[in-house]
Amino acid sequence: MTKQMMEWQVEEWIRDYNFMLREIARLNRLLNAVHGGRSSLVAAYGDDAGMPKGSSGISQAELRQLDIRERRLLKYEAIVQYLDEVMGEIKDEKEKVVYDCMIEGLSYSRIAVHLGKSRDTIRKVKEGIIGKIVKKVEKDQFLQKLKSIKSAV
Repeated sequence: MTKQMMEWQVEEWIRDYNFMLREIARLNRLLNAVHGGRSSLVAAYGDDAGMPKGSSGISQAELRQLDIRERRLLKYEAIVQYLDEVMGEIKDEKEKVVYDCMIEGLSYSRIAVHLGKSRDTIRKVKEGIIGKIVKKVEKDQFLQKLKSIKSAV
């Protein structure tokens, strides 16, 4: 993967941070839901009594869907955790504030107004932050770890 593509990928992760947090919460609720079968306390009479009942377990198709969702959950959790860890790597206070604002989903204009700087200055700071994150991603081989998460489950 080229450096430019990695920069785009990291920028997309930062932009989608809040989305991933919401999706993690939703997938956790979905995957941790109790899948109970039909339990009827009423006796069946007539033709219904002799008819076969469906399986009360989860079908293979539902299990595949749960596996896909679990892989997506693990991927999102890994990315969010990685982006949280990166915050500790950023030493400059201005960069920390810009990164925090980016994670919150603020636009360049809103960050610039918040810091009293120009959009161009914020863009340069953002490019520096993304450059540092890309170097860390390469050093930690994080993309390979993400691929192993996708294939492990």
